[in-house]
Amino acid sequence: MSSMELIKKLRDITGSGIVDCKVALNENNNDLDLSVKWLREKGILKAQKKQSRETKEGVVSFHFDENSNNFTVCKISCETDFVAKNNDFLKFCDDLTKLIHINSDNNKISFGSYEDIKNLDDNSKTIEQSLTDAISKIGENIQIEGFTSYKTEEFIFITYLHNKYSDTAAKIGSIIGVKSDKALSADIISSLKIIPMQVSAMKPIAIDEENLDNKIIEDEKDIIKNQLTDINNDKIDQIIAGKIAKFIKENTLLNQALISDPKKTIGQLISEINKEYNLSIKIMIMELYSI
Repeated sequence: MSSMELIKKLRDITGSGIVDCKVALNENNNDLDLSVKWLREKGILKAQKKQSRETKEGVVSFHFDENSNNFTVCKISCETDFVAKNNDFLKFCDDLTKLIHINSDNNKISFGSYEDIKNLDDNSKTIEQSLTDAISKIGENIQIEGFTSYKTEEFIFITYLHNKYSDTAAKIGSIIGVKSDKALSADIISSLKIIPMQVSAMKPIAIDEENLDNKIIEDEKDIIKNQLTDINNDKIDQIIAGKIAKFIKENTLLNQALISDPKKTIGQLISEINKEYNLSIKIMIMELYSI
């Protein structure tokens, strides 16, 4: 091979820059295998130096199964918004999320951290190695925060990506999992798409009052009591009850005012759809992922 052909091949294998590939080949007498090893070692050193740096930006990356309702979501952080929009970073996120999806458990909702997937292998390169290469190439610390794979026919999933950097990556991603006694038409699913948008915009902490952690309510009561030091004792319970009712309405999905029609709640929207189509739809899952 000519020098340029070797540089191109080494670049394709490692993703390193042209200058680094040229130096690697010069240092290793144009031996391709030794040059790959040399670049890997240099990349690991570069990555180790960067991995203590703070990561406040990044993306929520989705991979959607072409043949089903299944998908995987992965949260990957980086240092700057500039890199979060970078094509190399977005491709890394896309490839990573696809690999996790392919290797995740079937017929269940599974989740984990970087430690659970770092040894997954794609084309003889582990995720750990790919991450090191990406850090070295892109020049910022990158962290794989965690993932969830949704592989089940029990629910119909509807997703929404807000502030998108690509078709499958965004700053915010929201999910609802719906259970229905009948198959849902495209029109019905379209009517329900406002709900994950609601989750992204209003950030409810529970689906309904029943699913709201009682400790959250008790903590909220304590906060309210501390704010009512100048109120007569005979009015405190009434005031607390009113404020707690307002808190529940604002922080549970089904009780929130619909963002597209504030005169109606999400619960009322679902009741209307159930009545119109003779269905029994219930929201069973609500998730919000954000950077």
